[in-house]
Amino acid sequence: MTRFDFNAWRDLAARDPAEYFRERERALDAFIAERPESEKGLRELQTHIDQVRAVSGSPAVAARELARMLGDRLEALAGHMQQLDDHIDILRDVTKRMRPRPGRS
Repeated sequence: MTRFDFNAWRDLAARDPAEYFRERERALDAFIAERPESEKGLRELQTHIDQVRAVSGSPAVAARELARMLGDRLEALAGHMQQLDDHIDILRDVTKRMRPRPGRS
């Protein structure tokens, strides 16, 4: 993966906005293509991000909305992780009960 050069992207956006958006699209497509197992979800996420940016009216409003969306996704992920932890605890308890105790067959 190449290193992201913020200054180069900023300069391109200022110098040639149309080229900036073409390059942005190419970079996003390449990033998503490197992750075929997640392609559908990544494309849906990027579409949602682009829609938020288009209707927000300003970069600050878009950033707030995207931060909120990211927070919601992180909360959901934390909930799923807690469910997995709970299931792991249940499985540990079950396997403890299934182990033969010494002196018993």
